Formats: sequence, C-alpha cells, structure tokens
Amino acid sequence: MSKKALVIDDNDLVRETLKAMLEFLGFEVAVSENGEEALEKFKSSEKAFDVVFVDLVMPGISGKTLLQKLIEIDPQVKAIISSGYSNDPAIADYEKLGFKGILNKPYTIDELKETLKKLNLL
Repeated sequence: MSKKALVIDDNDLVRETLKAMLEFLGFEVAVSENGEEALEKFKSSEKAFDVVFVDLVMPGISGKTLLQKLIEIDPQVKAIISSGYSNDPAIADYEKLGFKGILNKPYTIDELKETLKKLNLL
C-alpha cells in the first residue's frame, strides 16, 4: 500500500513540483493551496496522511498555526517544513514546534528522499 502525503503551499509551481516528486517516489498525494483547505482535507481523509509538507509563510493560517491544529487532530503527524525562508526563527526551533524535518527551497529529489528516509517513509 502506498504512503499518503499532503502538500500545502500557496505557490502553484512549488506545490505541483513537490507533488510530482512524491508521486515519482510512490506516494499518493493530495495538495492544498492554503491552511484552511488543508485542514479540511486532513480531517476528512479516510486514510491518515503519512507525511505533511507545510509552507511556513502562506496567506491566512501560517504554517506554525496550521501545524498546531494538525497536532490537535493527530498528535503523531509527521510534518516537514518546506520553506524558502532559511533565516525564519521557526526554522531554528522547528522540533520544538512539532515539525519532524526541514526542506529549504529550492530542494532536489535527493534532498527530499533523504528527509523521507530519516522519517522511515522510504
């Protein structure tokens, strides 16, 4: 059975590129362009998501706030920061916030694979 991923990013190109990379790696992928839509998909999914990729800076719900809400729903959620802001204070404290990994944009499929391997998802 394939692993399931949720990609949350307001940038169409980033969202679709990550979706394509994950599908290439064998994941079933759902996408959301904002936190509100992501919460609905997360709550209503029949099968739990194995991993969630969260953009830190988005309109509406921020990535940090979104993760807090996802943890309320599923305390075991494996969330990875996908951010182009490597100097954001949240990056330094990502583990305290509940994130399990970081991908600094732009990233390669090899960097994605390494991050997924660290979480035992590949």
